[in-house]
Amino acid sequence: MMVGATGEVIYTAIKTLIYKRDLRLQGYTQLWVLPLYALGGIFIFEPLHLAIAGWNILLRFTVYALVIFALEFIFGFLGKKIIGQCPWKYKGRWNIGGYIDLPHFPFWGAAGLVFELIHNYLLTL
Repeated sequence: MMVGATGEVIYTAIKTLIYKRDLRLQGYTQLWVLPLYALGGIFIFEPLHLAIAGWNILLRFTVYALVIFALEFIFGFLGKKIIGQCPWKYKGRWNIGGYIDLPHFPFWGAAGLVFELIHNYLLTL
């Protein structure tokens, strides 16, 4: 959970630097996404990682991105049903219902591979 939340804060800080030229590097996350990171990490990512560990890196990259998209869609949809709005707002041409943003595909695939590295390291401790 903390890796996901920290990653989001870093990502949003870099995004504000690039798009708004804000040198303060203020990143953010929301309390609404913490269950997504916690449940996704424990019940989805770890078993998935162990199941596909021997696969080709490009295949793992793709599976991670697709699974993260699916989780993002499900949690966004549930958020809209429970609190009346999706906790995040994707806008623009390449989003699906505001729940997922297709240009994030490479970021989610890369995040999955980084999570693998962190997971493997933690198993050695």
